[in-house]
Amino acid sequence: MLMTAATLLNAVEVSKTYSSLRALDRVSFTLEPGEIHALVGENGAGKSTLIKVLTGVHSPDHDGGRLEVNGEQTALRDPLHAEKLGIYAIHQHLPLVEGLSILENFLLGESRAARRTTRWGMLNRRGARPIVEEALALMGLDFDVTTPVSALSVPEAQLVQIARALATDAKVLILDEPTASLTAADRDALFDRLRDMRERGVGLVYVSHRLDEITTLCDRATVLRNGAVVERLGKANLDVGSMIAAMLDRPVQAMYPPTAEPSGDAPVLTLSGAVVGAAPPLSLEVRAGEVLGLTGLVGAGMVEAAEALAGVRPLARGRLTVEGRQIRVSSPAQAMREGISLVPEDRSHALVAGMSIERNLALTIAACPTVRDSIRGAGPVLRRQRVRRAALKAIGDFNIQPSDPAAPVGGLSGGNQQKVVIAKAVATRPKVLILIEPTAGVDVGARAEIYAILRELGRTGVAVILVSSDGQEICGMSDRVLVFRRGTVVAELPRGTDEKEIMLHATTSSMRPAV
Repeated sequence: MLMTAATLLNAVEVSKTYSSLRALDRVSFTLEPGEIHALVGENGAGKSTLIKVLTGVHSPDHDGGRLEVNGEQTALRDPLHAEKLGIYAIHQHLPLVEGLSILENFLLGESRAARRTTRWGMLNRRGARPIVEEALALMGLDFDVTTPVSALSVPEAQLVQIARALATDAKVLILDEPTASLTAADRDALFDRLRDMRERGVGLVYVSHRLDEITTLCDRATVLRNGAVVERLGKANLDVGSMIAAMLDRPVQAMYPPTAEPSGDAPVLTLSGAVVGAAPPLSLEVRAGEVLGLTGLVGAGMVEAAEALAGVRPLARGRLTVEGRQIRVSSPAQAMREGISLVPEDRSHALVAGMSIERNLALTIAACPTVRDSIRGAGPVLRRQRVRRAALKAIGDFNIQPSDPAAPVGGLSGGNQQKVVIAKAVATRPKVLILIEPTAGVDVGARAEIYAILRELGRTGVAVILVSSDGQEICGMSDRVLVFRRGTVVAELPRGTDEKEIMLHATTSSMRPAV
């Protein structure tokens, strides 16, 4: 391909090998000024490795192609060298230093704020302050710049990180899952800022598993699979179906498996007149085999309600029954013993990253008496071989990769980690399984597998409560949908409802609460 002098970034047949693993196989990728170029692929497709090459974290193989920056062949020494050349990355896992203030974080690295020094080379906080305030204002943030990063919420810290990048005079900005922790309003505000940067000639590389964001925001996309480029899509053919087909290397099937009728008429779980925090009284029920969707805008109360059912939050008053028996749950462990298991919003809360798949599963089994008693010996100790068999069964049932029970959970992809979390919850043999945002940050292939798992659980009689702010997911998976607004249920919608109907109820204050 003939490159013009205006090309900001040009990776030419770049390869990268780790031991015997070929992570990148002759990948070519270009970024032009004033474009937003999506990098698409399942977990393990090579996206992260390519980003590390483009930002100087890793070098290509000795004979593995070349990298050009602004038309000149360049060997990036490290990320600081990349930043000096105007290449800046914003990662999904925030690199902000929590013990420092917003201003102090801006003074790290190659930002304009950091370059405001005195003649003795010492950092000039007073001179940097207006730069920091201007960058925050561009993101719609009105924080005192002395605010500690530790005092910020995850979405706020994400926006501060992006604001810090705006103060770098970046020519190339690489964003890895930048909206994973943002509300819809914050996401839209971010998109406006990215479009402004595009108008100023900045080139942006956008990485996201939310394919609808890519069709909305991006000018073109490069699709990776098994470390190689398999498709390049321009604006004319940049659609979700084409991306999924290229990513999965098979015909696009329905993302959501067929629904099945709930297996029982009587509710498995009933909540009546319950109060969670300062929200109005709440009532709901779910039957065996049913997938009940809880949705609404971020902060609408559905997460709090689900966490109260699972013992994470207290119920001030009200009645909670499982299979007609009134229960009280003051902790997730107690809820689990009563037949209610939770897949939390943050999977790190359910995993010990340094432990193996087998040991993570053993921790859950040990906390659940009904399962623990079936696999321990004569004493209190769990039998190793029985735990190993349970782990191998979970790995097979949930298609966890790698399939080695001794593999550390921290080394798995996000999708496989999430499948371990679900496997742990299912290992408790729940009557009710509650999942909060179960596919956030999960690639499309793992997402389809998780949906199939949930549907199969329903067929075995498990009642599933699915909490999600993803409208497509809620519509595709739910047998019934409860829409939340301001802590209460404002609508109950049947199977087959659409996103517009959900959004109408979630955003229109004149709608009457569901009875």
